[in-house]
Amino acid sequence: MTSIQGGAGDIADGTATLADRARLVVLSAPISQREFADRVGMDPTALSKALRGNRRLQDHEVAAIAQVGKVSQRYLRTGAGRPPATGGGQAVRRRADAVDADLRRAQILEATARLIARRGFHKVRVADIARACGTSTGTVHYHFPTKDHALRAALVFYADRFHARLEEEFRTADTTVEKLRRLIEVQLTTTEEDADEWSVWVQSWNEAILDPTLREGQKGVHVRWREIVLDLLRTCQREGMAQGADAEAMASRFTSMVDGMAIQVLAGTGDMDAARMRELLLDAFEPYITLRRR
Repeated sequence: MTSIQGGAGDIADGTATLADRARLVVLSAPISQREFADRVGMDPTALSKALRGNRRLQDHEVAAIAQVGKVSQRYLRTGAGRPPATGGGQAVRRRADAVDADLRRAQILEATARLIARRGFHKVRVADIARACGTSTGTVHYHFPTKDHALRAALVFYADRFHARLEEEFRTADTTVEKLRRLIEVQLTTTEEDADEWSVWVQSWNEAILDPTLREGQKGVHVRWREIVLDLLRTCQREGMAQGADAEAMASRFTSMVDGMAIQVLAGTGDMDAARMRELLLDAFEPYITLRRR
């Protein structure tokens, strides 16, 4: 019977889970966890959550992990079949230490992002982050030397989460117009996690106004998002829609509308809510592109 070796000890396949076996595959690979995540097309934080058992692996992710890790999907799902070549117990334990460090950083990052989102950047102390993670302030400082580092990391954390969600939506959209509809849905604040995402985004703006050293990172996240909108609009034009329209101007107008309305939703300003935001954004590209279903 194969056992899964790692920081938590050996786990027999009879009691191991899909997450346990996926973790063994990552431990056994001769690359870092971050590189493994890149090769399987997953956000590193999402992979870390999956290895901890806090996120369900989707079918295409299981298939990618099996391919990169050179095992069968049957092994990952059931434990039956040939396990990954580990290269010896000591090698696996060295890799386990490295992966555990990645997992610890992901845990600290997730807690930091959530605390900043819900309490506010200036009200979160390093001690609060350490308490939330069950670790020491020294460990938190090791990963994020200053609070500015923590804010930058929180912004990237939620940006990556947004793009991973958007990519998943786009994967099942069969037209460019449908992708624009999905883009709108992903922008809406309908869950607590959506509110967290927007809270960190707005706070990063505020801090970038006051601290020029934060502007480059904030701008990079914005440009990445705007390019998605612009690419979709240019694809629409290639497909015969919005002929003669200024795609650059439409992208700027749309992203400004999204930001402005999301701030109103977050702050409870006026009558703006997710439903009204959706309705206004569905009309954002009229008369060039019609997003409402007929």
